Amino acid sequence: MKKRIFLFANIFFPLFIGTAIYFLTSPDVVFVEVINRIWGMYTLLDQSIVNEGIGLFIRYYLMDMFWAYALVFALYVAIGNTAARTEMAIGIAIVFSVAMEVIQLSPIIPGVFDVLDILVEIIAGAFAAYIIKKHYEEGSYICETK
Repeated sequence: MKKRIFLFANIFFPLFIGTAIYFLTSPDVVFVEVINRIWGMYTLLDQSIVNEGIGLFIRYYLMDMFWAYALVFALYVAIGNTAARTEMAIGIAIVFSVAMEVIQLSPIIPGVFDVLDILVEIIAGAFAAYIIKKHYEEGSYICETK
């Protein structure tokens, strides 16, 4: 049971935090615009604050890092959650990250291709893979099956 809680917490909490950051900082993101039209939700932060200093990092990279981290854990669970599958999960996450950036070059999904997005997502995915490997290779109590 602890294993499942650990894995799912590392999927859902980062997704929740990343989504919250999107809603607070990015009214121009496609899915935020759709949600705003459906539920009438609006961003809460003054955009001039978000477009300066650390706000730039939070708006453009931190939320993607949370989502990439969660993606590696989700892929790990979907692939079969064995330590040997960690590399496959990180590999799929990297390919997905690159594909999402390349799609932004097309008129289908408006966005800006950014190599730094790919880099920070790889870093977040590698961090997730490290946590997975650390807990399984060292037999951490968190990942016990009972």
